[in-house]
Amino acid sequence: MGGRALRAGLELTLCELDRGGTARAAEGLQRALATRDDVEVVPIAQPGAARPGSGGRIARGLARELSWLPARLALQSRRLGLDLLHCPGPLVPARSPVPLVVTIFDALSWRHPEWLTRANVASHRLVVRRGVRRAAAVITASEHARGEIAEAYGIEQERIHVVPLGVDVQFTPGEVSLEVLAKLGVHGPFILTVGTLQPRKNIEGVISAFERLVAHGADFSLVVVGGAGWGERQTAERIQRSPAGERVVLTGHVGDAELLTLYRAALCFVFPSRYEGFGLPVLEAMAAGTPVVCSNRTSLPEVTGNAAAMVSPDDVEGLESAAGRVASSPELRAVMVEHGLAQAARFTWERCAAQTVEVYRAAVSAA
Repeated sequence: MGGRALRAGLELTLCELDRGGTARAAEGLQRALATRDDVEVVPIAQPGAARPGSGGRIARGLARELSWLPARLALQSRRLGLDLLHCPGPLVPARSPVPLVVTIFDALSWRHPEWLTRANVASHRLVVRRGVRRAAAVITASEHARGEIAEAYGIEQERIHVVPLGVDVQFTPGEVSLEVLAKLGVHGPFILTVGTLQPRKNIEGVISAFERLVAHGADFSLVVVGGAGWGERQTAERIQRSPAGERVVLTGHVGDAELLTLYRAALCFVFPSRYEGFGLPVLEAMAAGTPVVCSNRTSLPEVTGNAAAMVSPDDVEGLESAAGRVASSPELRAVMVEHGLAQAARFTWERCAAQTVEVYRAAVSAA
């Protein structure tokens, strides 16, 4: 390759399917790679995939499985003269004329199939196995995820490269927009949780802990931010049944500017997820100057270091105690904010991009 910049295709069709952490990671990486002079990023996506009027989600999904991934993506990669193709999610082509790099964030379908539909378990296992088998290199975001992926798919850990994600520079402490809060229906002090409405995010655990806090005299609200997922209906019904339901604000998916305002304004960020391959929201909250209470499982201790209050996601009393203690103590919040800012500063997209390019070069050299 000499000193020539690598020409890397970045397959971004997944951003149509997922507005959660996987899409945010792909977009953050794309922006950081675009600032480098040792790699030329060529965005690639299924034609028409992002257009709402392009035949509907089912039709686009069929086109993806029957045409884009089996044939057209490989043809596009050859036509563009790429040195490699990076799929920053498990969607991979049936074949690739150039070295293939794939990012896999977790082994959820193997470790906890009960949190997914049967169809999702079967398709996820098939797609990820296909990606692992065809990839010249596999990337994941944490040491915990590397171990689980290696075990689940029977591959050597040495084939899996740990490249931690970054935090967008917009997530900083700053002024709070009262207009944005009012638009979202948020009034007065509150604690915050963020996550797609699905079982592994443990939103019900946050609600149960919040009910106990209210019963013990807490005078703040709970704001739940999350797009639709498998469990959306159950979460809405859980809030409706809750004796503290009138003090729970369910916003749905919000944009980055609104999310930043919520982080900055919250007394604390509560994230008792049962399973994470990385845990980007905890870093975003820390970077925004918000104290974090989170789960002590999977990758979260690795990502948060000593900057968060950690509890078992199954310990509702412990979650109540931790959230209540942080929310009620300005002194504790100040200490946690300082530690959180220092921890979040270790995770930048520039560093993520630099480590990703190292993986690219290794994959091309080995081809």
